[in-house]
Amino acid sequence: MAEFTLYIGNKCFSSWSLRPWVAMRHLEIPFEEGFVRLRTPETAANLAKVSPTGLVPVLNHNGRIVWETLAILEYLADLYPEKKLWPEDLGARALARS
Repeated sequence: MAEFTLYIGNKCFSSWSLRPWVAMRHLEIPFEEGFVRLRTPETAANLAKVSPTGLVPVLNHNGRIVWETLAILEYLADLYPEKKLWPEDLGARALARS
């Protein structure tokens, strides 16, 4: 089992899911992808198994659950400061987080 599992919705229609997926790929952080089909009769039950909010994206890092796009990105930036996820310039960083 991978250290990270990122649970996402459809990459074409769930841009909030796509953002941490792109960041993890860009930063070359190995992870497993957990895909949750959205808008099906089983969606709520499937999300309840992995997400405290019933929404995606959700990152499972060795049992630690982090949800919501910005929280996941901040978590990854804190774990891997050497990868410089956020720009050093304060204004550029604020814009990237907006």
